[in-house]
Amino acid sequence: MKSTSTISPSVKYGLHFIGLWPGTPFPALHKFYWITSMATIQIYQYRYIIQHFQSDSLMQTIDNFCIALVFTLMSIKLIITWVNHGVLCDILSTMEDECRKYAAIDMDNSIFKTAHLSQWLTTTIIFSYVISVFFYVIGFFVSEYNNDTLSRSFHLKMDLPVATKETPVYELVLTAQFLHQTSTAFSFGTFSALLLMVVLHVGCQVDIMCQTITEDRLKNKEQLKFFINRHQDIILLTERIEKLFTYAALSQLLSNTLNTCCLGFLIVIAFNIDNGLPILIKSILFYVVVWLDAYLYCFAGEYLSTKSKLICETAYKCLWYDLHPNESQLLVLPILRSQKGLKLTFGKFSSLSLESFMSMMKASASYMSVLLAMS
Repeated sequence: MKSTSTISPSVKYGLHFIGLWPGTPFPALHKFYWITSMATIQIYQYRYIIQHFQSDSLMQTIDNFCIALVFTLMSIKLIITWVNHGVLCDILSTMEDECRKYAAIDMDNSIFKTAHLSQWLTTTIIFSYVISVFFYVIGFFVSEYNNDTLSRSFHLKMDLPVATKETPVYELVLTAQFLHQTSTAFSFGTFSALLLMVVLHVGCQVDIMCQTITEDRLKNKEQLKFFINRHQDIILLTERIEKLFTYAALSQLLSNTLNTCCLGFLIVIAFNIDNGLPILIKSILFYVVVWLDAYLYCFAGEYLSTKSKLICETAYKCLWYDLHPNESQLLVLPILRSQKGLKLTFGKFSSLSLESFMSMMKASASYMSVLLAMS
């Protein structure tokens, strides 16, 4: 049976897990868990980094800072989504309504194709984030195994106020850290998959809208009004997506610039030192998912910009000259509005695009060269 919704089951389950899906039971309990756990982890992580800044090596400090920065970014995304939860609910309900409403005029099965692609991509994204945690923990245990003395340390370096070296406290804390890191990675991946899912939905609706004046000849004013009204609806949906993700994208840009720089530094150093395998295992997939996260945000902005150009080209190439002049003039408005573009920005400062992604990678490479010179 063909899917009639572009909402991915993976993202739906992830939002249920975080407590953000509309109608999730006990949302206050979910919020209490995330506030308590994230605050506890962050306080003791940064406390450890500050207290061991001079005693730890540069590589250890950078490794601890990278993982702490990811938890900070996750906290920011949670706060932004809680503040804009009503916007998220509107986006999800609009997606369901549009898929159900316009399935009848979808001659190219765009909804089914988009739903299948969205489900496959979002599941892969979320799975890759979770796998990166396993690689990070495996690298930690390989490092511990190579140590001559068993330090009984933790993979998340934290300066806890209680003694944690004795059994069973050590095992309990280690297990709690692993479970929290896994759940955070799963939730982090859900946010990235959510952005990709809603952007693919917008692209699908643009394709369906364009079908109405390309596959069928423009016959009357009503058909033209439908095209213009659908364009307006898509613009409003994009504005809600922009409102939900713009400040998350800004924090993502800053965080990923630092993380790609630091993780790239660790990977380069790991290739040039003895016993660099544990660092490589911990860092290489971590680097991949950080890079992927930055790319997804920039790709989303580029994708919407491309779809906006498609609207402009479709309106211009349709058989508008067969209409009455008063009717054909109505196409001027969607052409002008589509030239402005469907945009995603980071913090309202600049548009997300593949060009901004390349700028971020260049900046990271420059900072990495400074770190390499310092080492």
